[in-house]
Amino acid sequence: MPVIRPPSEWRSLLVRLTRGCRWNRCRFCGIYPHLGTPAFSVRTVDEVRHDIDLLGQLRPKAETAFFGDADPLEIGLAPFCEIAVYLRRTFPLKRLTCYARASTLSRLGQESISTLARAGLNRVHIGLESGDDRTLRFHRKGQSPAMVKKVAVWLKDAGIEISFYVLLGLGGRDHWQEHIAGTARVINETAPEFVRLRRLWLYGEDSGIGGAECPLWREIRAGTFVPQSPEGTVRELQLLLTSLDDLPTFIACDHENNYVHVVGRLKEDRKVMLAEIEGFLVRPVAQREAHYAAVGSRI
Repeated sequence: MPVIRPPSEWRSLLVRLTRGCRWNRCRFCGIYPHLGTPAFSVRTVDEVRHDIDLLGQLRPKAETAFFGDADPLEIGLAPFCEIAVYLRRTFPLKRLTCYARASTLSRLGQESISTLARAGLNRVHIGLESGDDRTLRFHRKGQSPAMVKKVAVWLKDAGIEISFYVLLGLGGRDHWQEHIAGTARVINETAPEFVRLRRLWLYGEDSGIGGAECPLWREIRAGTFVPQSPEGTVRELQLLLTSLDDLPTFIACDHENNYVHVVGRLKEDRKVMLAEIEGFLVRPVAQREAHYAAVGSRI
């Protein structure tokens, strides 16, 4: 079973093609080693087909499926497509999704992305994290805004939906405005179907899950990264929504670690979402601080 999957895939079949994350260098992450998968590995097609056969006995009418782990396309284009076709022959799927690194999609190229679509891939969950080049380089994400925009064009041409993930707080207190401004630019220029918002989680060895601490703690101790305040992340969310165009994009704060949960389509619901944020920010300081403490941090 994949250890991590998007909240939107909670009803989906979970099919593991790879284990862990091959890149595994992002300063803000390190989550797979923390959860007990320190090394990256690729499963065989036969192993995955066996899993699919077992799932066919358990949930023969499943309509959605998700491929894990962090970047299952690392299994290779031909094996990925073979598994996708087999899965679709086994189940009456309406949606097949996976996580995908922008750098992997860029390396595959436009024609290969079209091949993925023909094999049945409907949607990719991409960690945009930030649209600011400096922020991405600092966190060693291994991608650039230009790369993401190029890949987004290829995905749209192939008919594959895009679900971006954005990390509030990734620019810290010193560069949060650049982080949000760059992120808004990328979203405005690519018009993804979905944008899902998270807050940076600075977990430690005492997280209750086990494993090493978040790599970003080294930068915090060295003074090269100053974490954003809880209120600052709410201000970031406010600025992002204010900076985005009237897109058909669906925005969701669909994770429990968000301090304010807004959801809706930019074109129709932006005013309502902003009003909810503004309503929260005019609460008494003591109420806001108590709320931040109650939410805490979690995966």
